[in-house]
Amino acid sequence: MTINERICYLRKDILKLNQTDFAEAIGMKQRGISYIEQINATVTEKTIKAICLVYNINEDWLRNGTEPMYTQEPTFSLDDFVRQHGGTELELDIMKAYFELEPGTRAMLVQHFKERLTASAPVTAEESA
Repeated sequence: MTINERICYLRKDILKLNQTDFAEAIGMKQRGISYIEQINATVTEKTIKAICLVYNINEDWLRNGTEPMYTQEPTFSLDDFVRQHGGTELELDIMKAYFELEPGTRAMLVQHFKERLTASAPVTAEESA
């Protein structure tokens, strides 16, 4: 499959978009998409970068067909985040325990602390007027 065929495949079969909508999303006109979907048509660097950025496509897949099609999203690690921000193991355990609670219990705790914190917040001049 050529790059031109991969663009057409991505647009039609994966994203289920017409040429106009696909073109608008990457800053092109419909006739530009019609052109680059033709076999052996030149696809500019700018177009490749735009498709990859807008649709989270792996540039190597678009250019060469090398899997995976989509770029891998970076994973978030709560443990790493807490440690990078000077958090202790106890703080990390507290956060994990919080998220292990039932959603209703968490909502009740959030409401409790909202009320508690807003009640103890100092009144500003704007609020008292």
